[in-house]
Amino acid sequence: MGQFSAEKSGPNGSGLSGNQHTGLAELTREVFGPVLHVLRFRRDALDGLLSAIDATGYGLTFGVHSRLDATIARVTARSAAGNVYVNRNLIGAVVGVQPFGGHGLSGTGPKAGGPLYLRRLLAICPPDMALPTTDPCPEAIAFLDWLRTHHPDAVEPAMRQVSASRLGLELALRGPVGEVNRYSLHPRGTVVCRAVTRKGLLLQLAACFATGNGARLMDHPPALGDLPPDLAARVDQADDAALAACHALLVEGDGDALRPILQALAASEGPIRSVLVLTSAAVAAGQVYIPDMLLAERSISVNTTAAGGNATLMSL
Repeated sequence: MGQFSAEKSGPNGSGLSGNQHTGLAELTREVFGPVLHVLRFRRDALDGLLSAIDATGYGLTFGVHSRLDATIARVTARSAAGNVYVNRNLIGAVVGVQPFGGHGLSGTGPKAGGPLYLRRLLAICPPDMALPTTDPCPEAIAFLDWLRTHHPDAVEPAMRQVSASRLGLELALRGPVGEVNRYSLHPRGTVVCRAVTRKGLLLQLAACFATGNGARLMDHPPALGDLPPDLAARVDQADDAALAACHALLVEGDGDALRPILQALAASEGPIRSVLVLTSAAVAAGQVYIPDMLLAERSISVNTTAAGGNATLMSL
């Protein structure tokens, strides 16, 4: 399941019958080896197949071969894989050209060879390793405006938290002639927030809004007052299943407070989730969360020489 390949049927569709009939449900885990699972499908069932692939929870690589730009755009937009390949093979990712790493059950952290990878290995990130800035998203701007009225003492750290996000970043990475490689950053989904102080919770909300994620509040958070409706719709209260359903965690606390959370997280099913921690003293001192792990990296590699449907070029 590390890589998905699907053979498209003819205009009227066709399928396998009898004992030969197989389905996507037969693939229950990732298999790295010389195994190819071929599933024929009806043209009008494409969206359902893409949803079934996404529902497996795995998302390492995805490939599509097509002469139709509309089909390519439709399929790549639906794929949840970390690496997407268009009209080319699905292996041989090159460091710095196609940063490699998946999402969901196929994800373990920053993409190998990507702009976030080396940064995660350093205690201090040099200024020349900073990514290009991006404009704050509307939710982050609305939250800062609300803070200026209701919690002015929290505006300055929240602004720094917002400016640290690179949501929406898109980079063109250098690659071979006849190929386009695009790297981008997107929201992960839902972030569980555990805060013990008002400033800690406000900082966590700033991190969630700045990265386009929803926030799920845990363990009776401090009262903040009414958020604007558009922001309040992105915040809810954590329940017993919150850890299993989240994509990352923000925690304000020390080792004693963190230990039961990590134990519960380790016992829950699902993908590896990032846990970002600041102590209350760090929050009071003005530190902010590094938002890299709140964003999902995506790499799309397109073989432009295959435009027009040259089957020979598409097979290289």
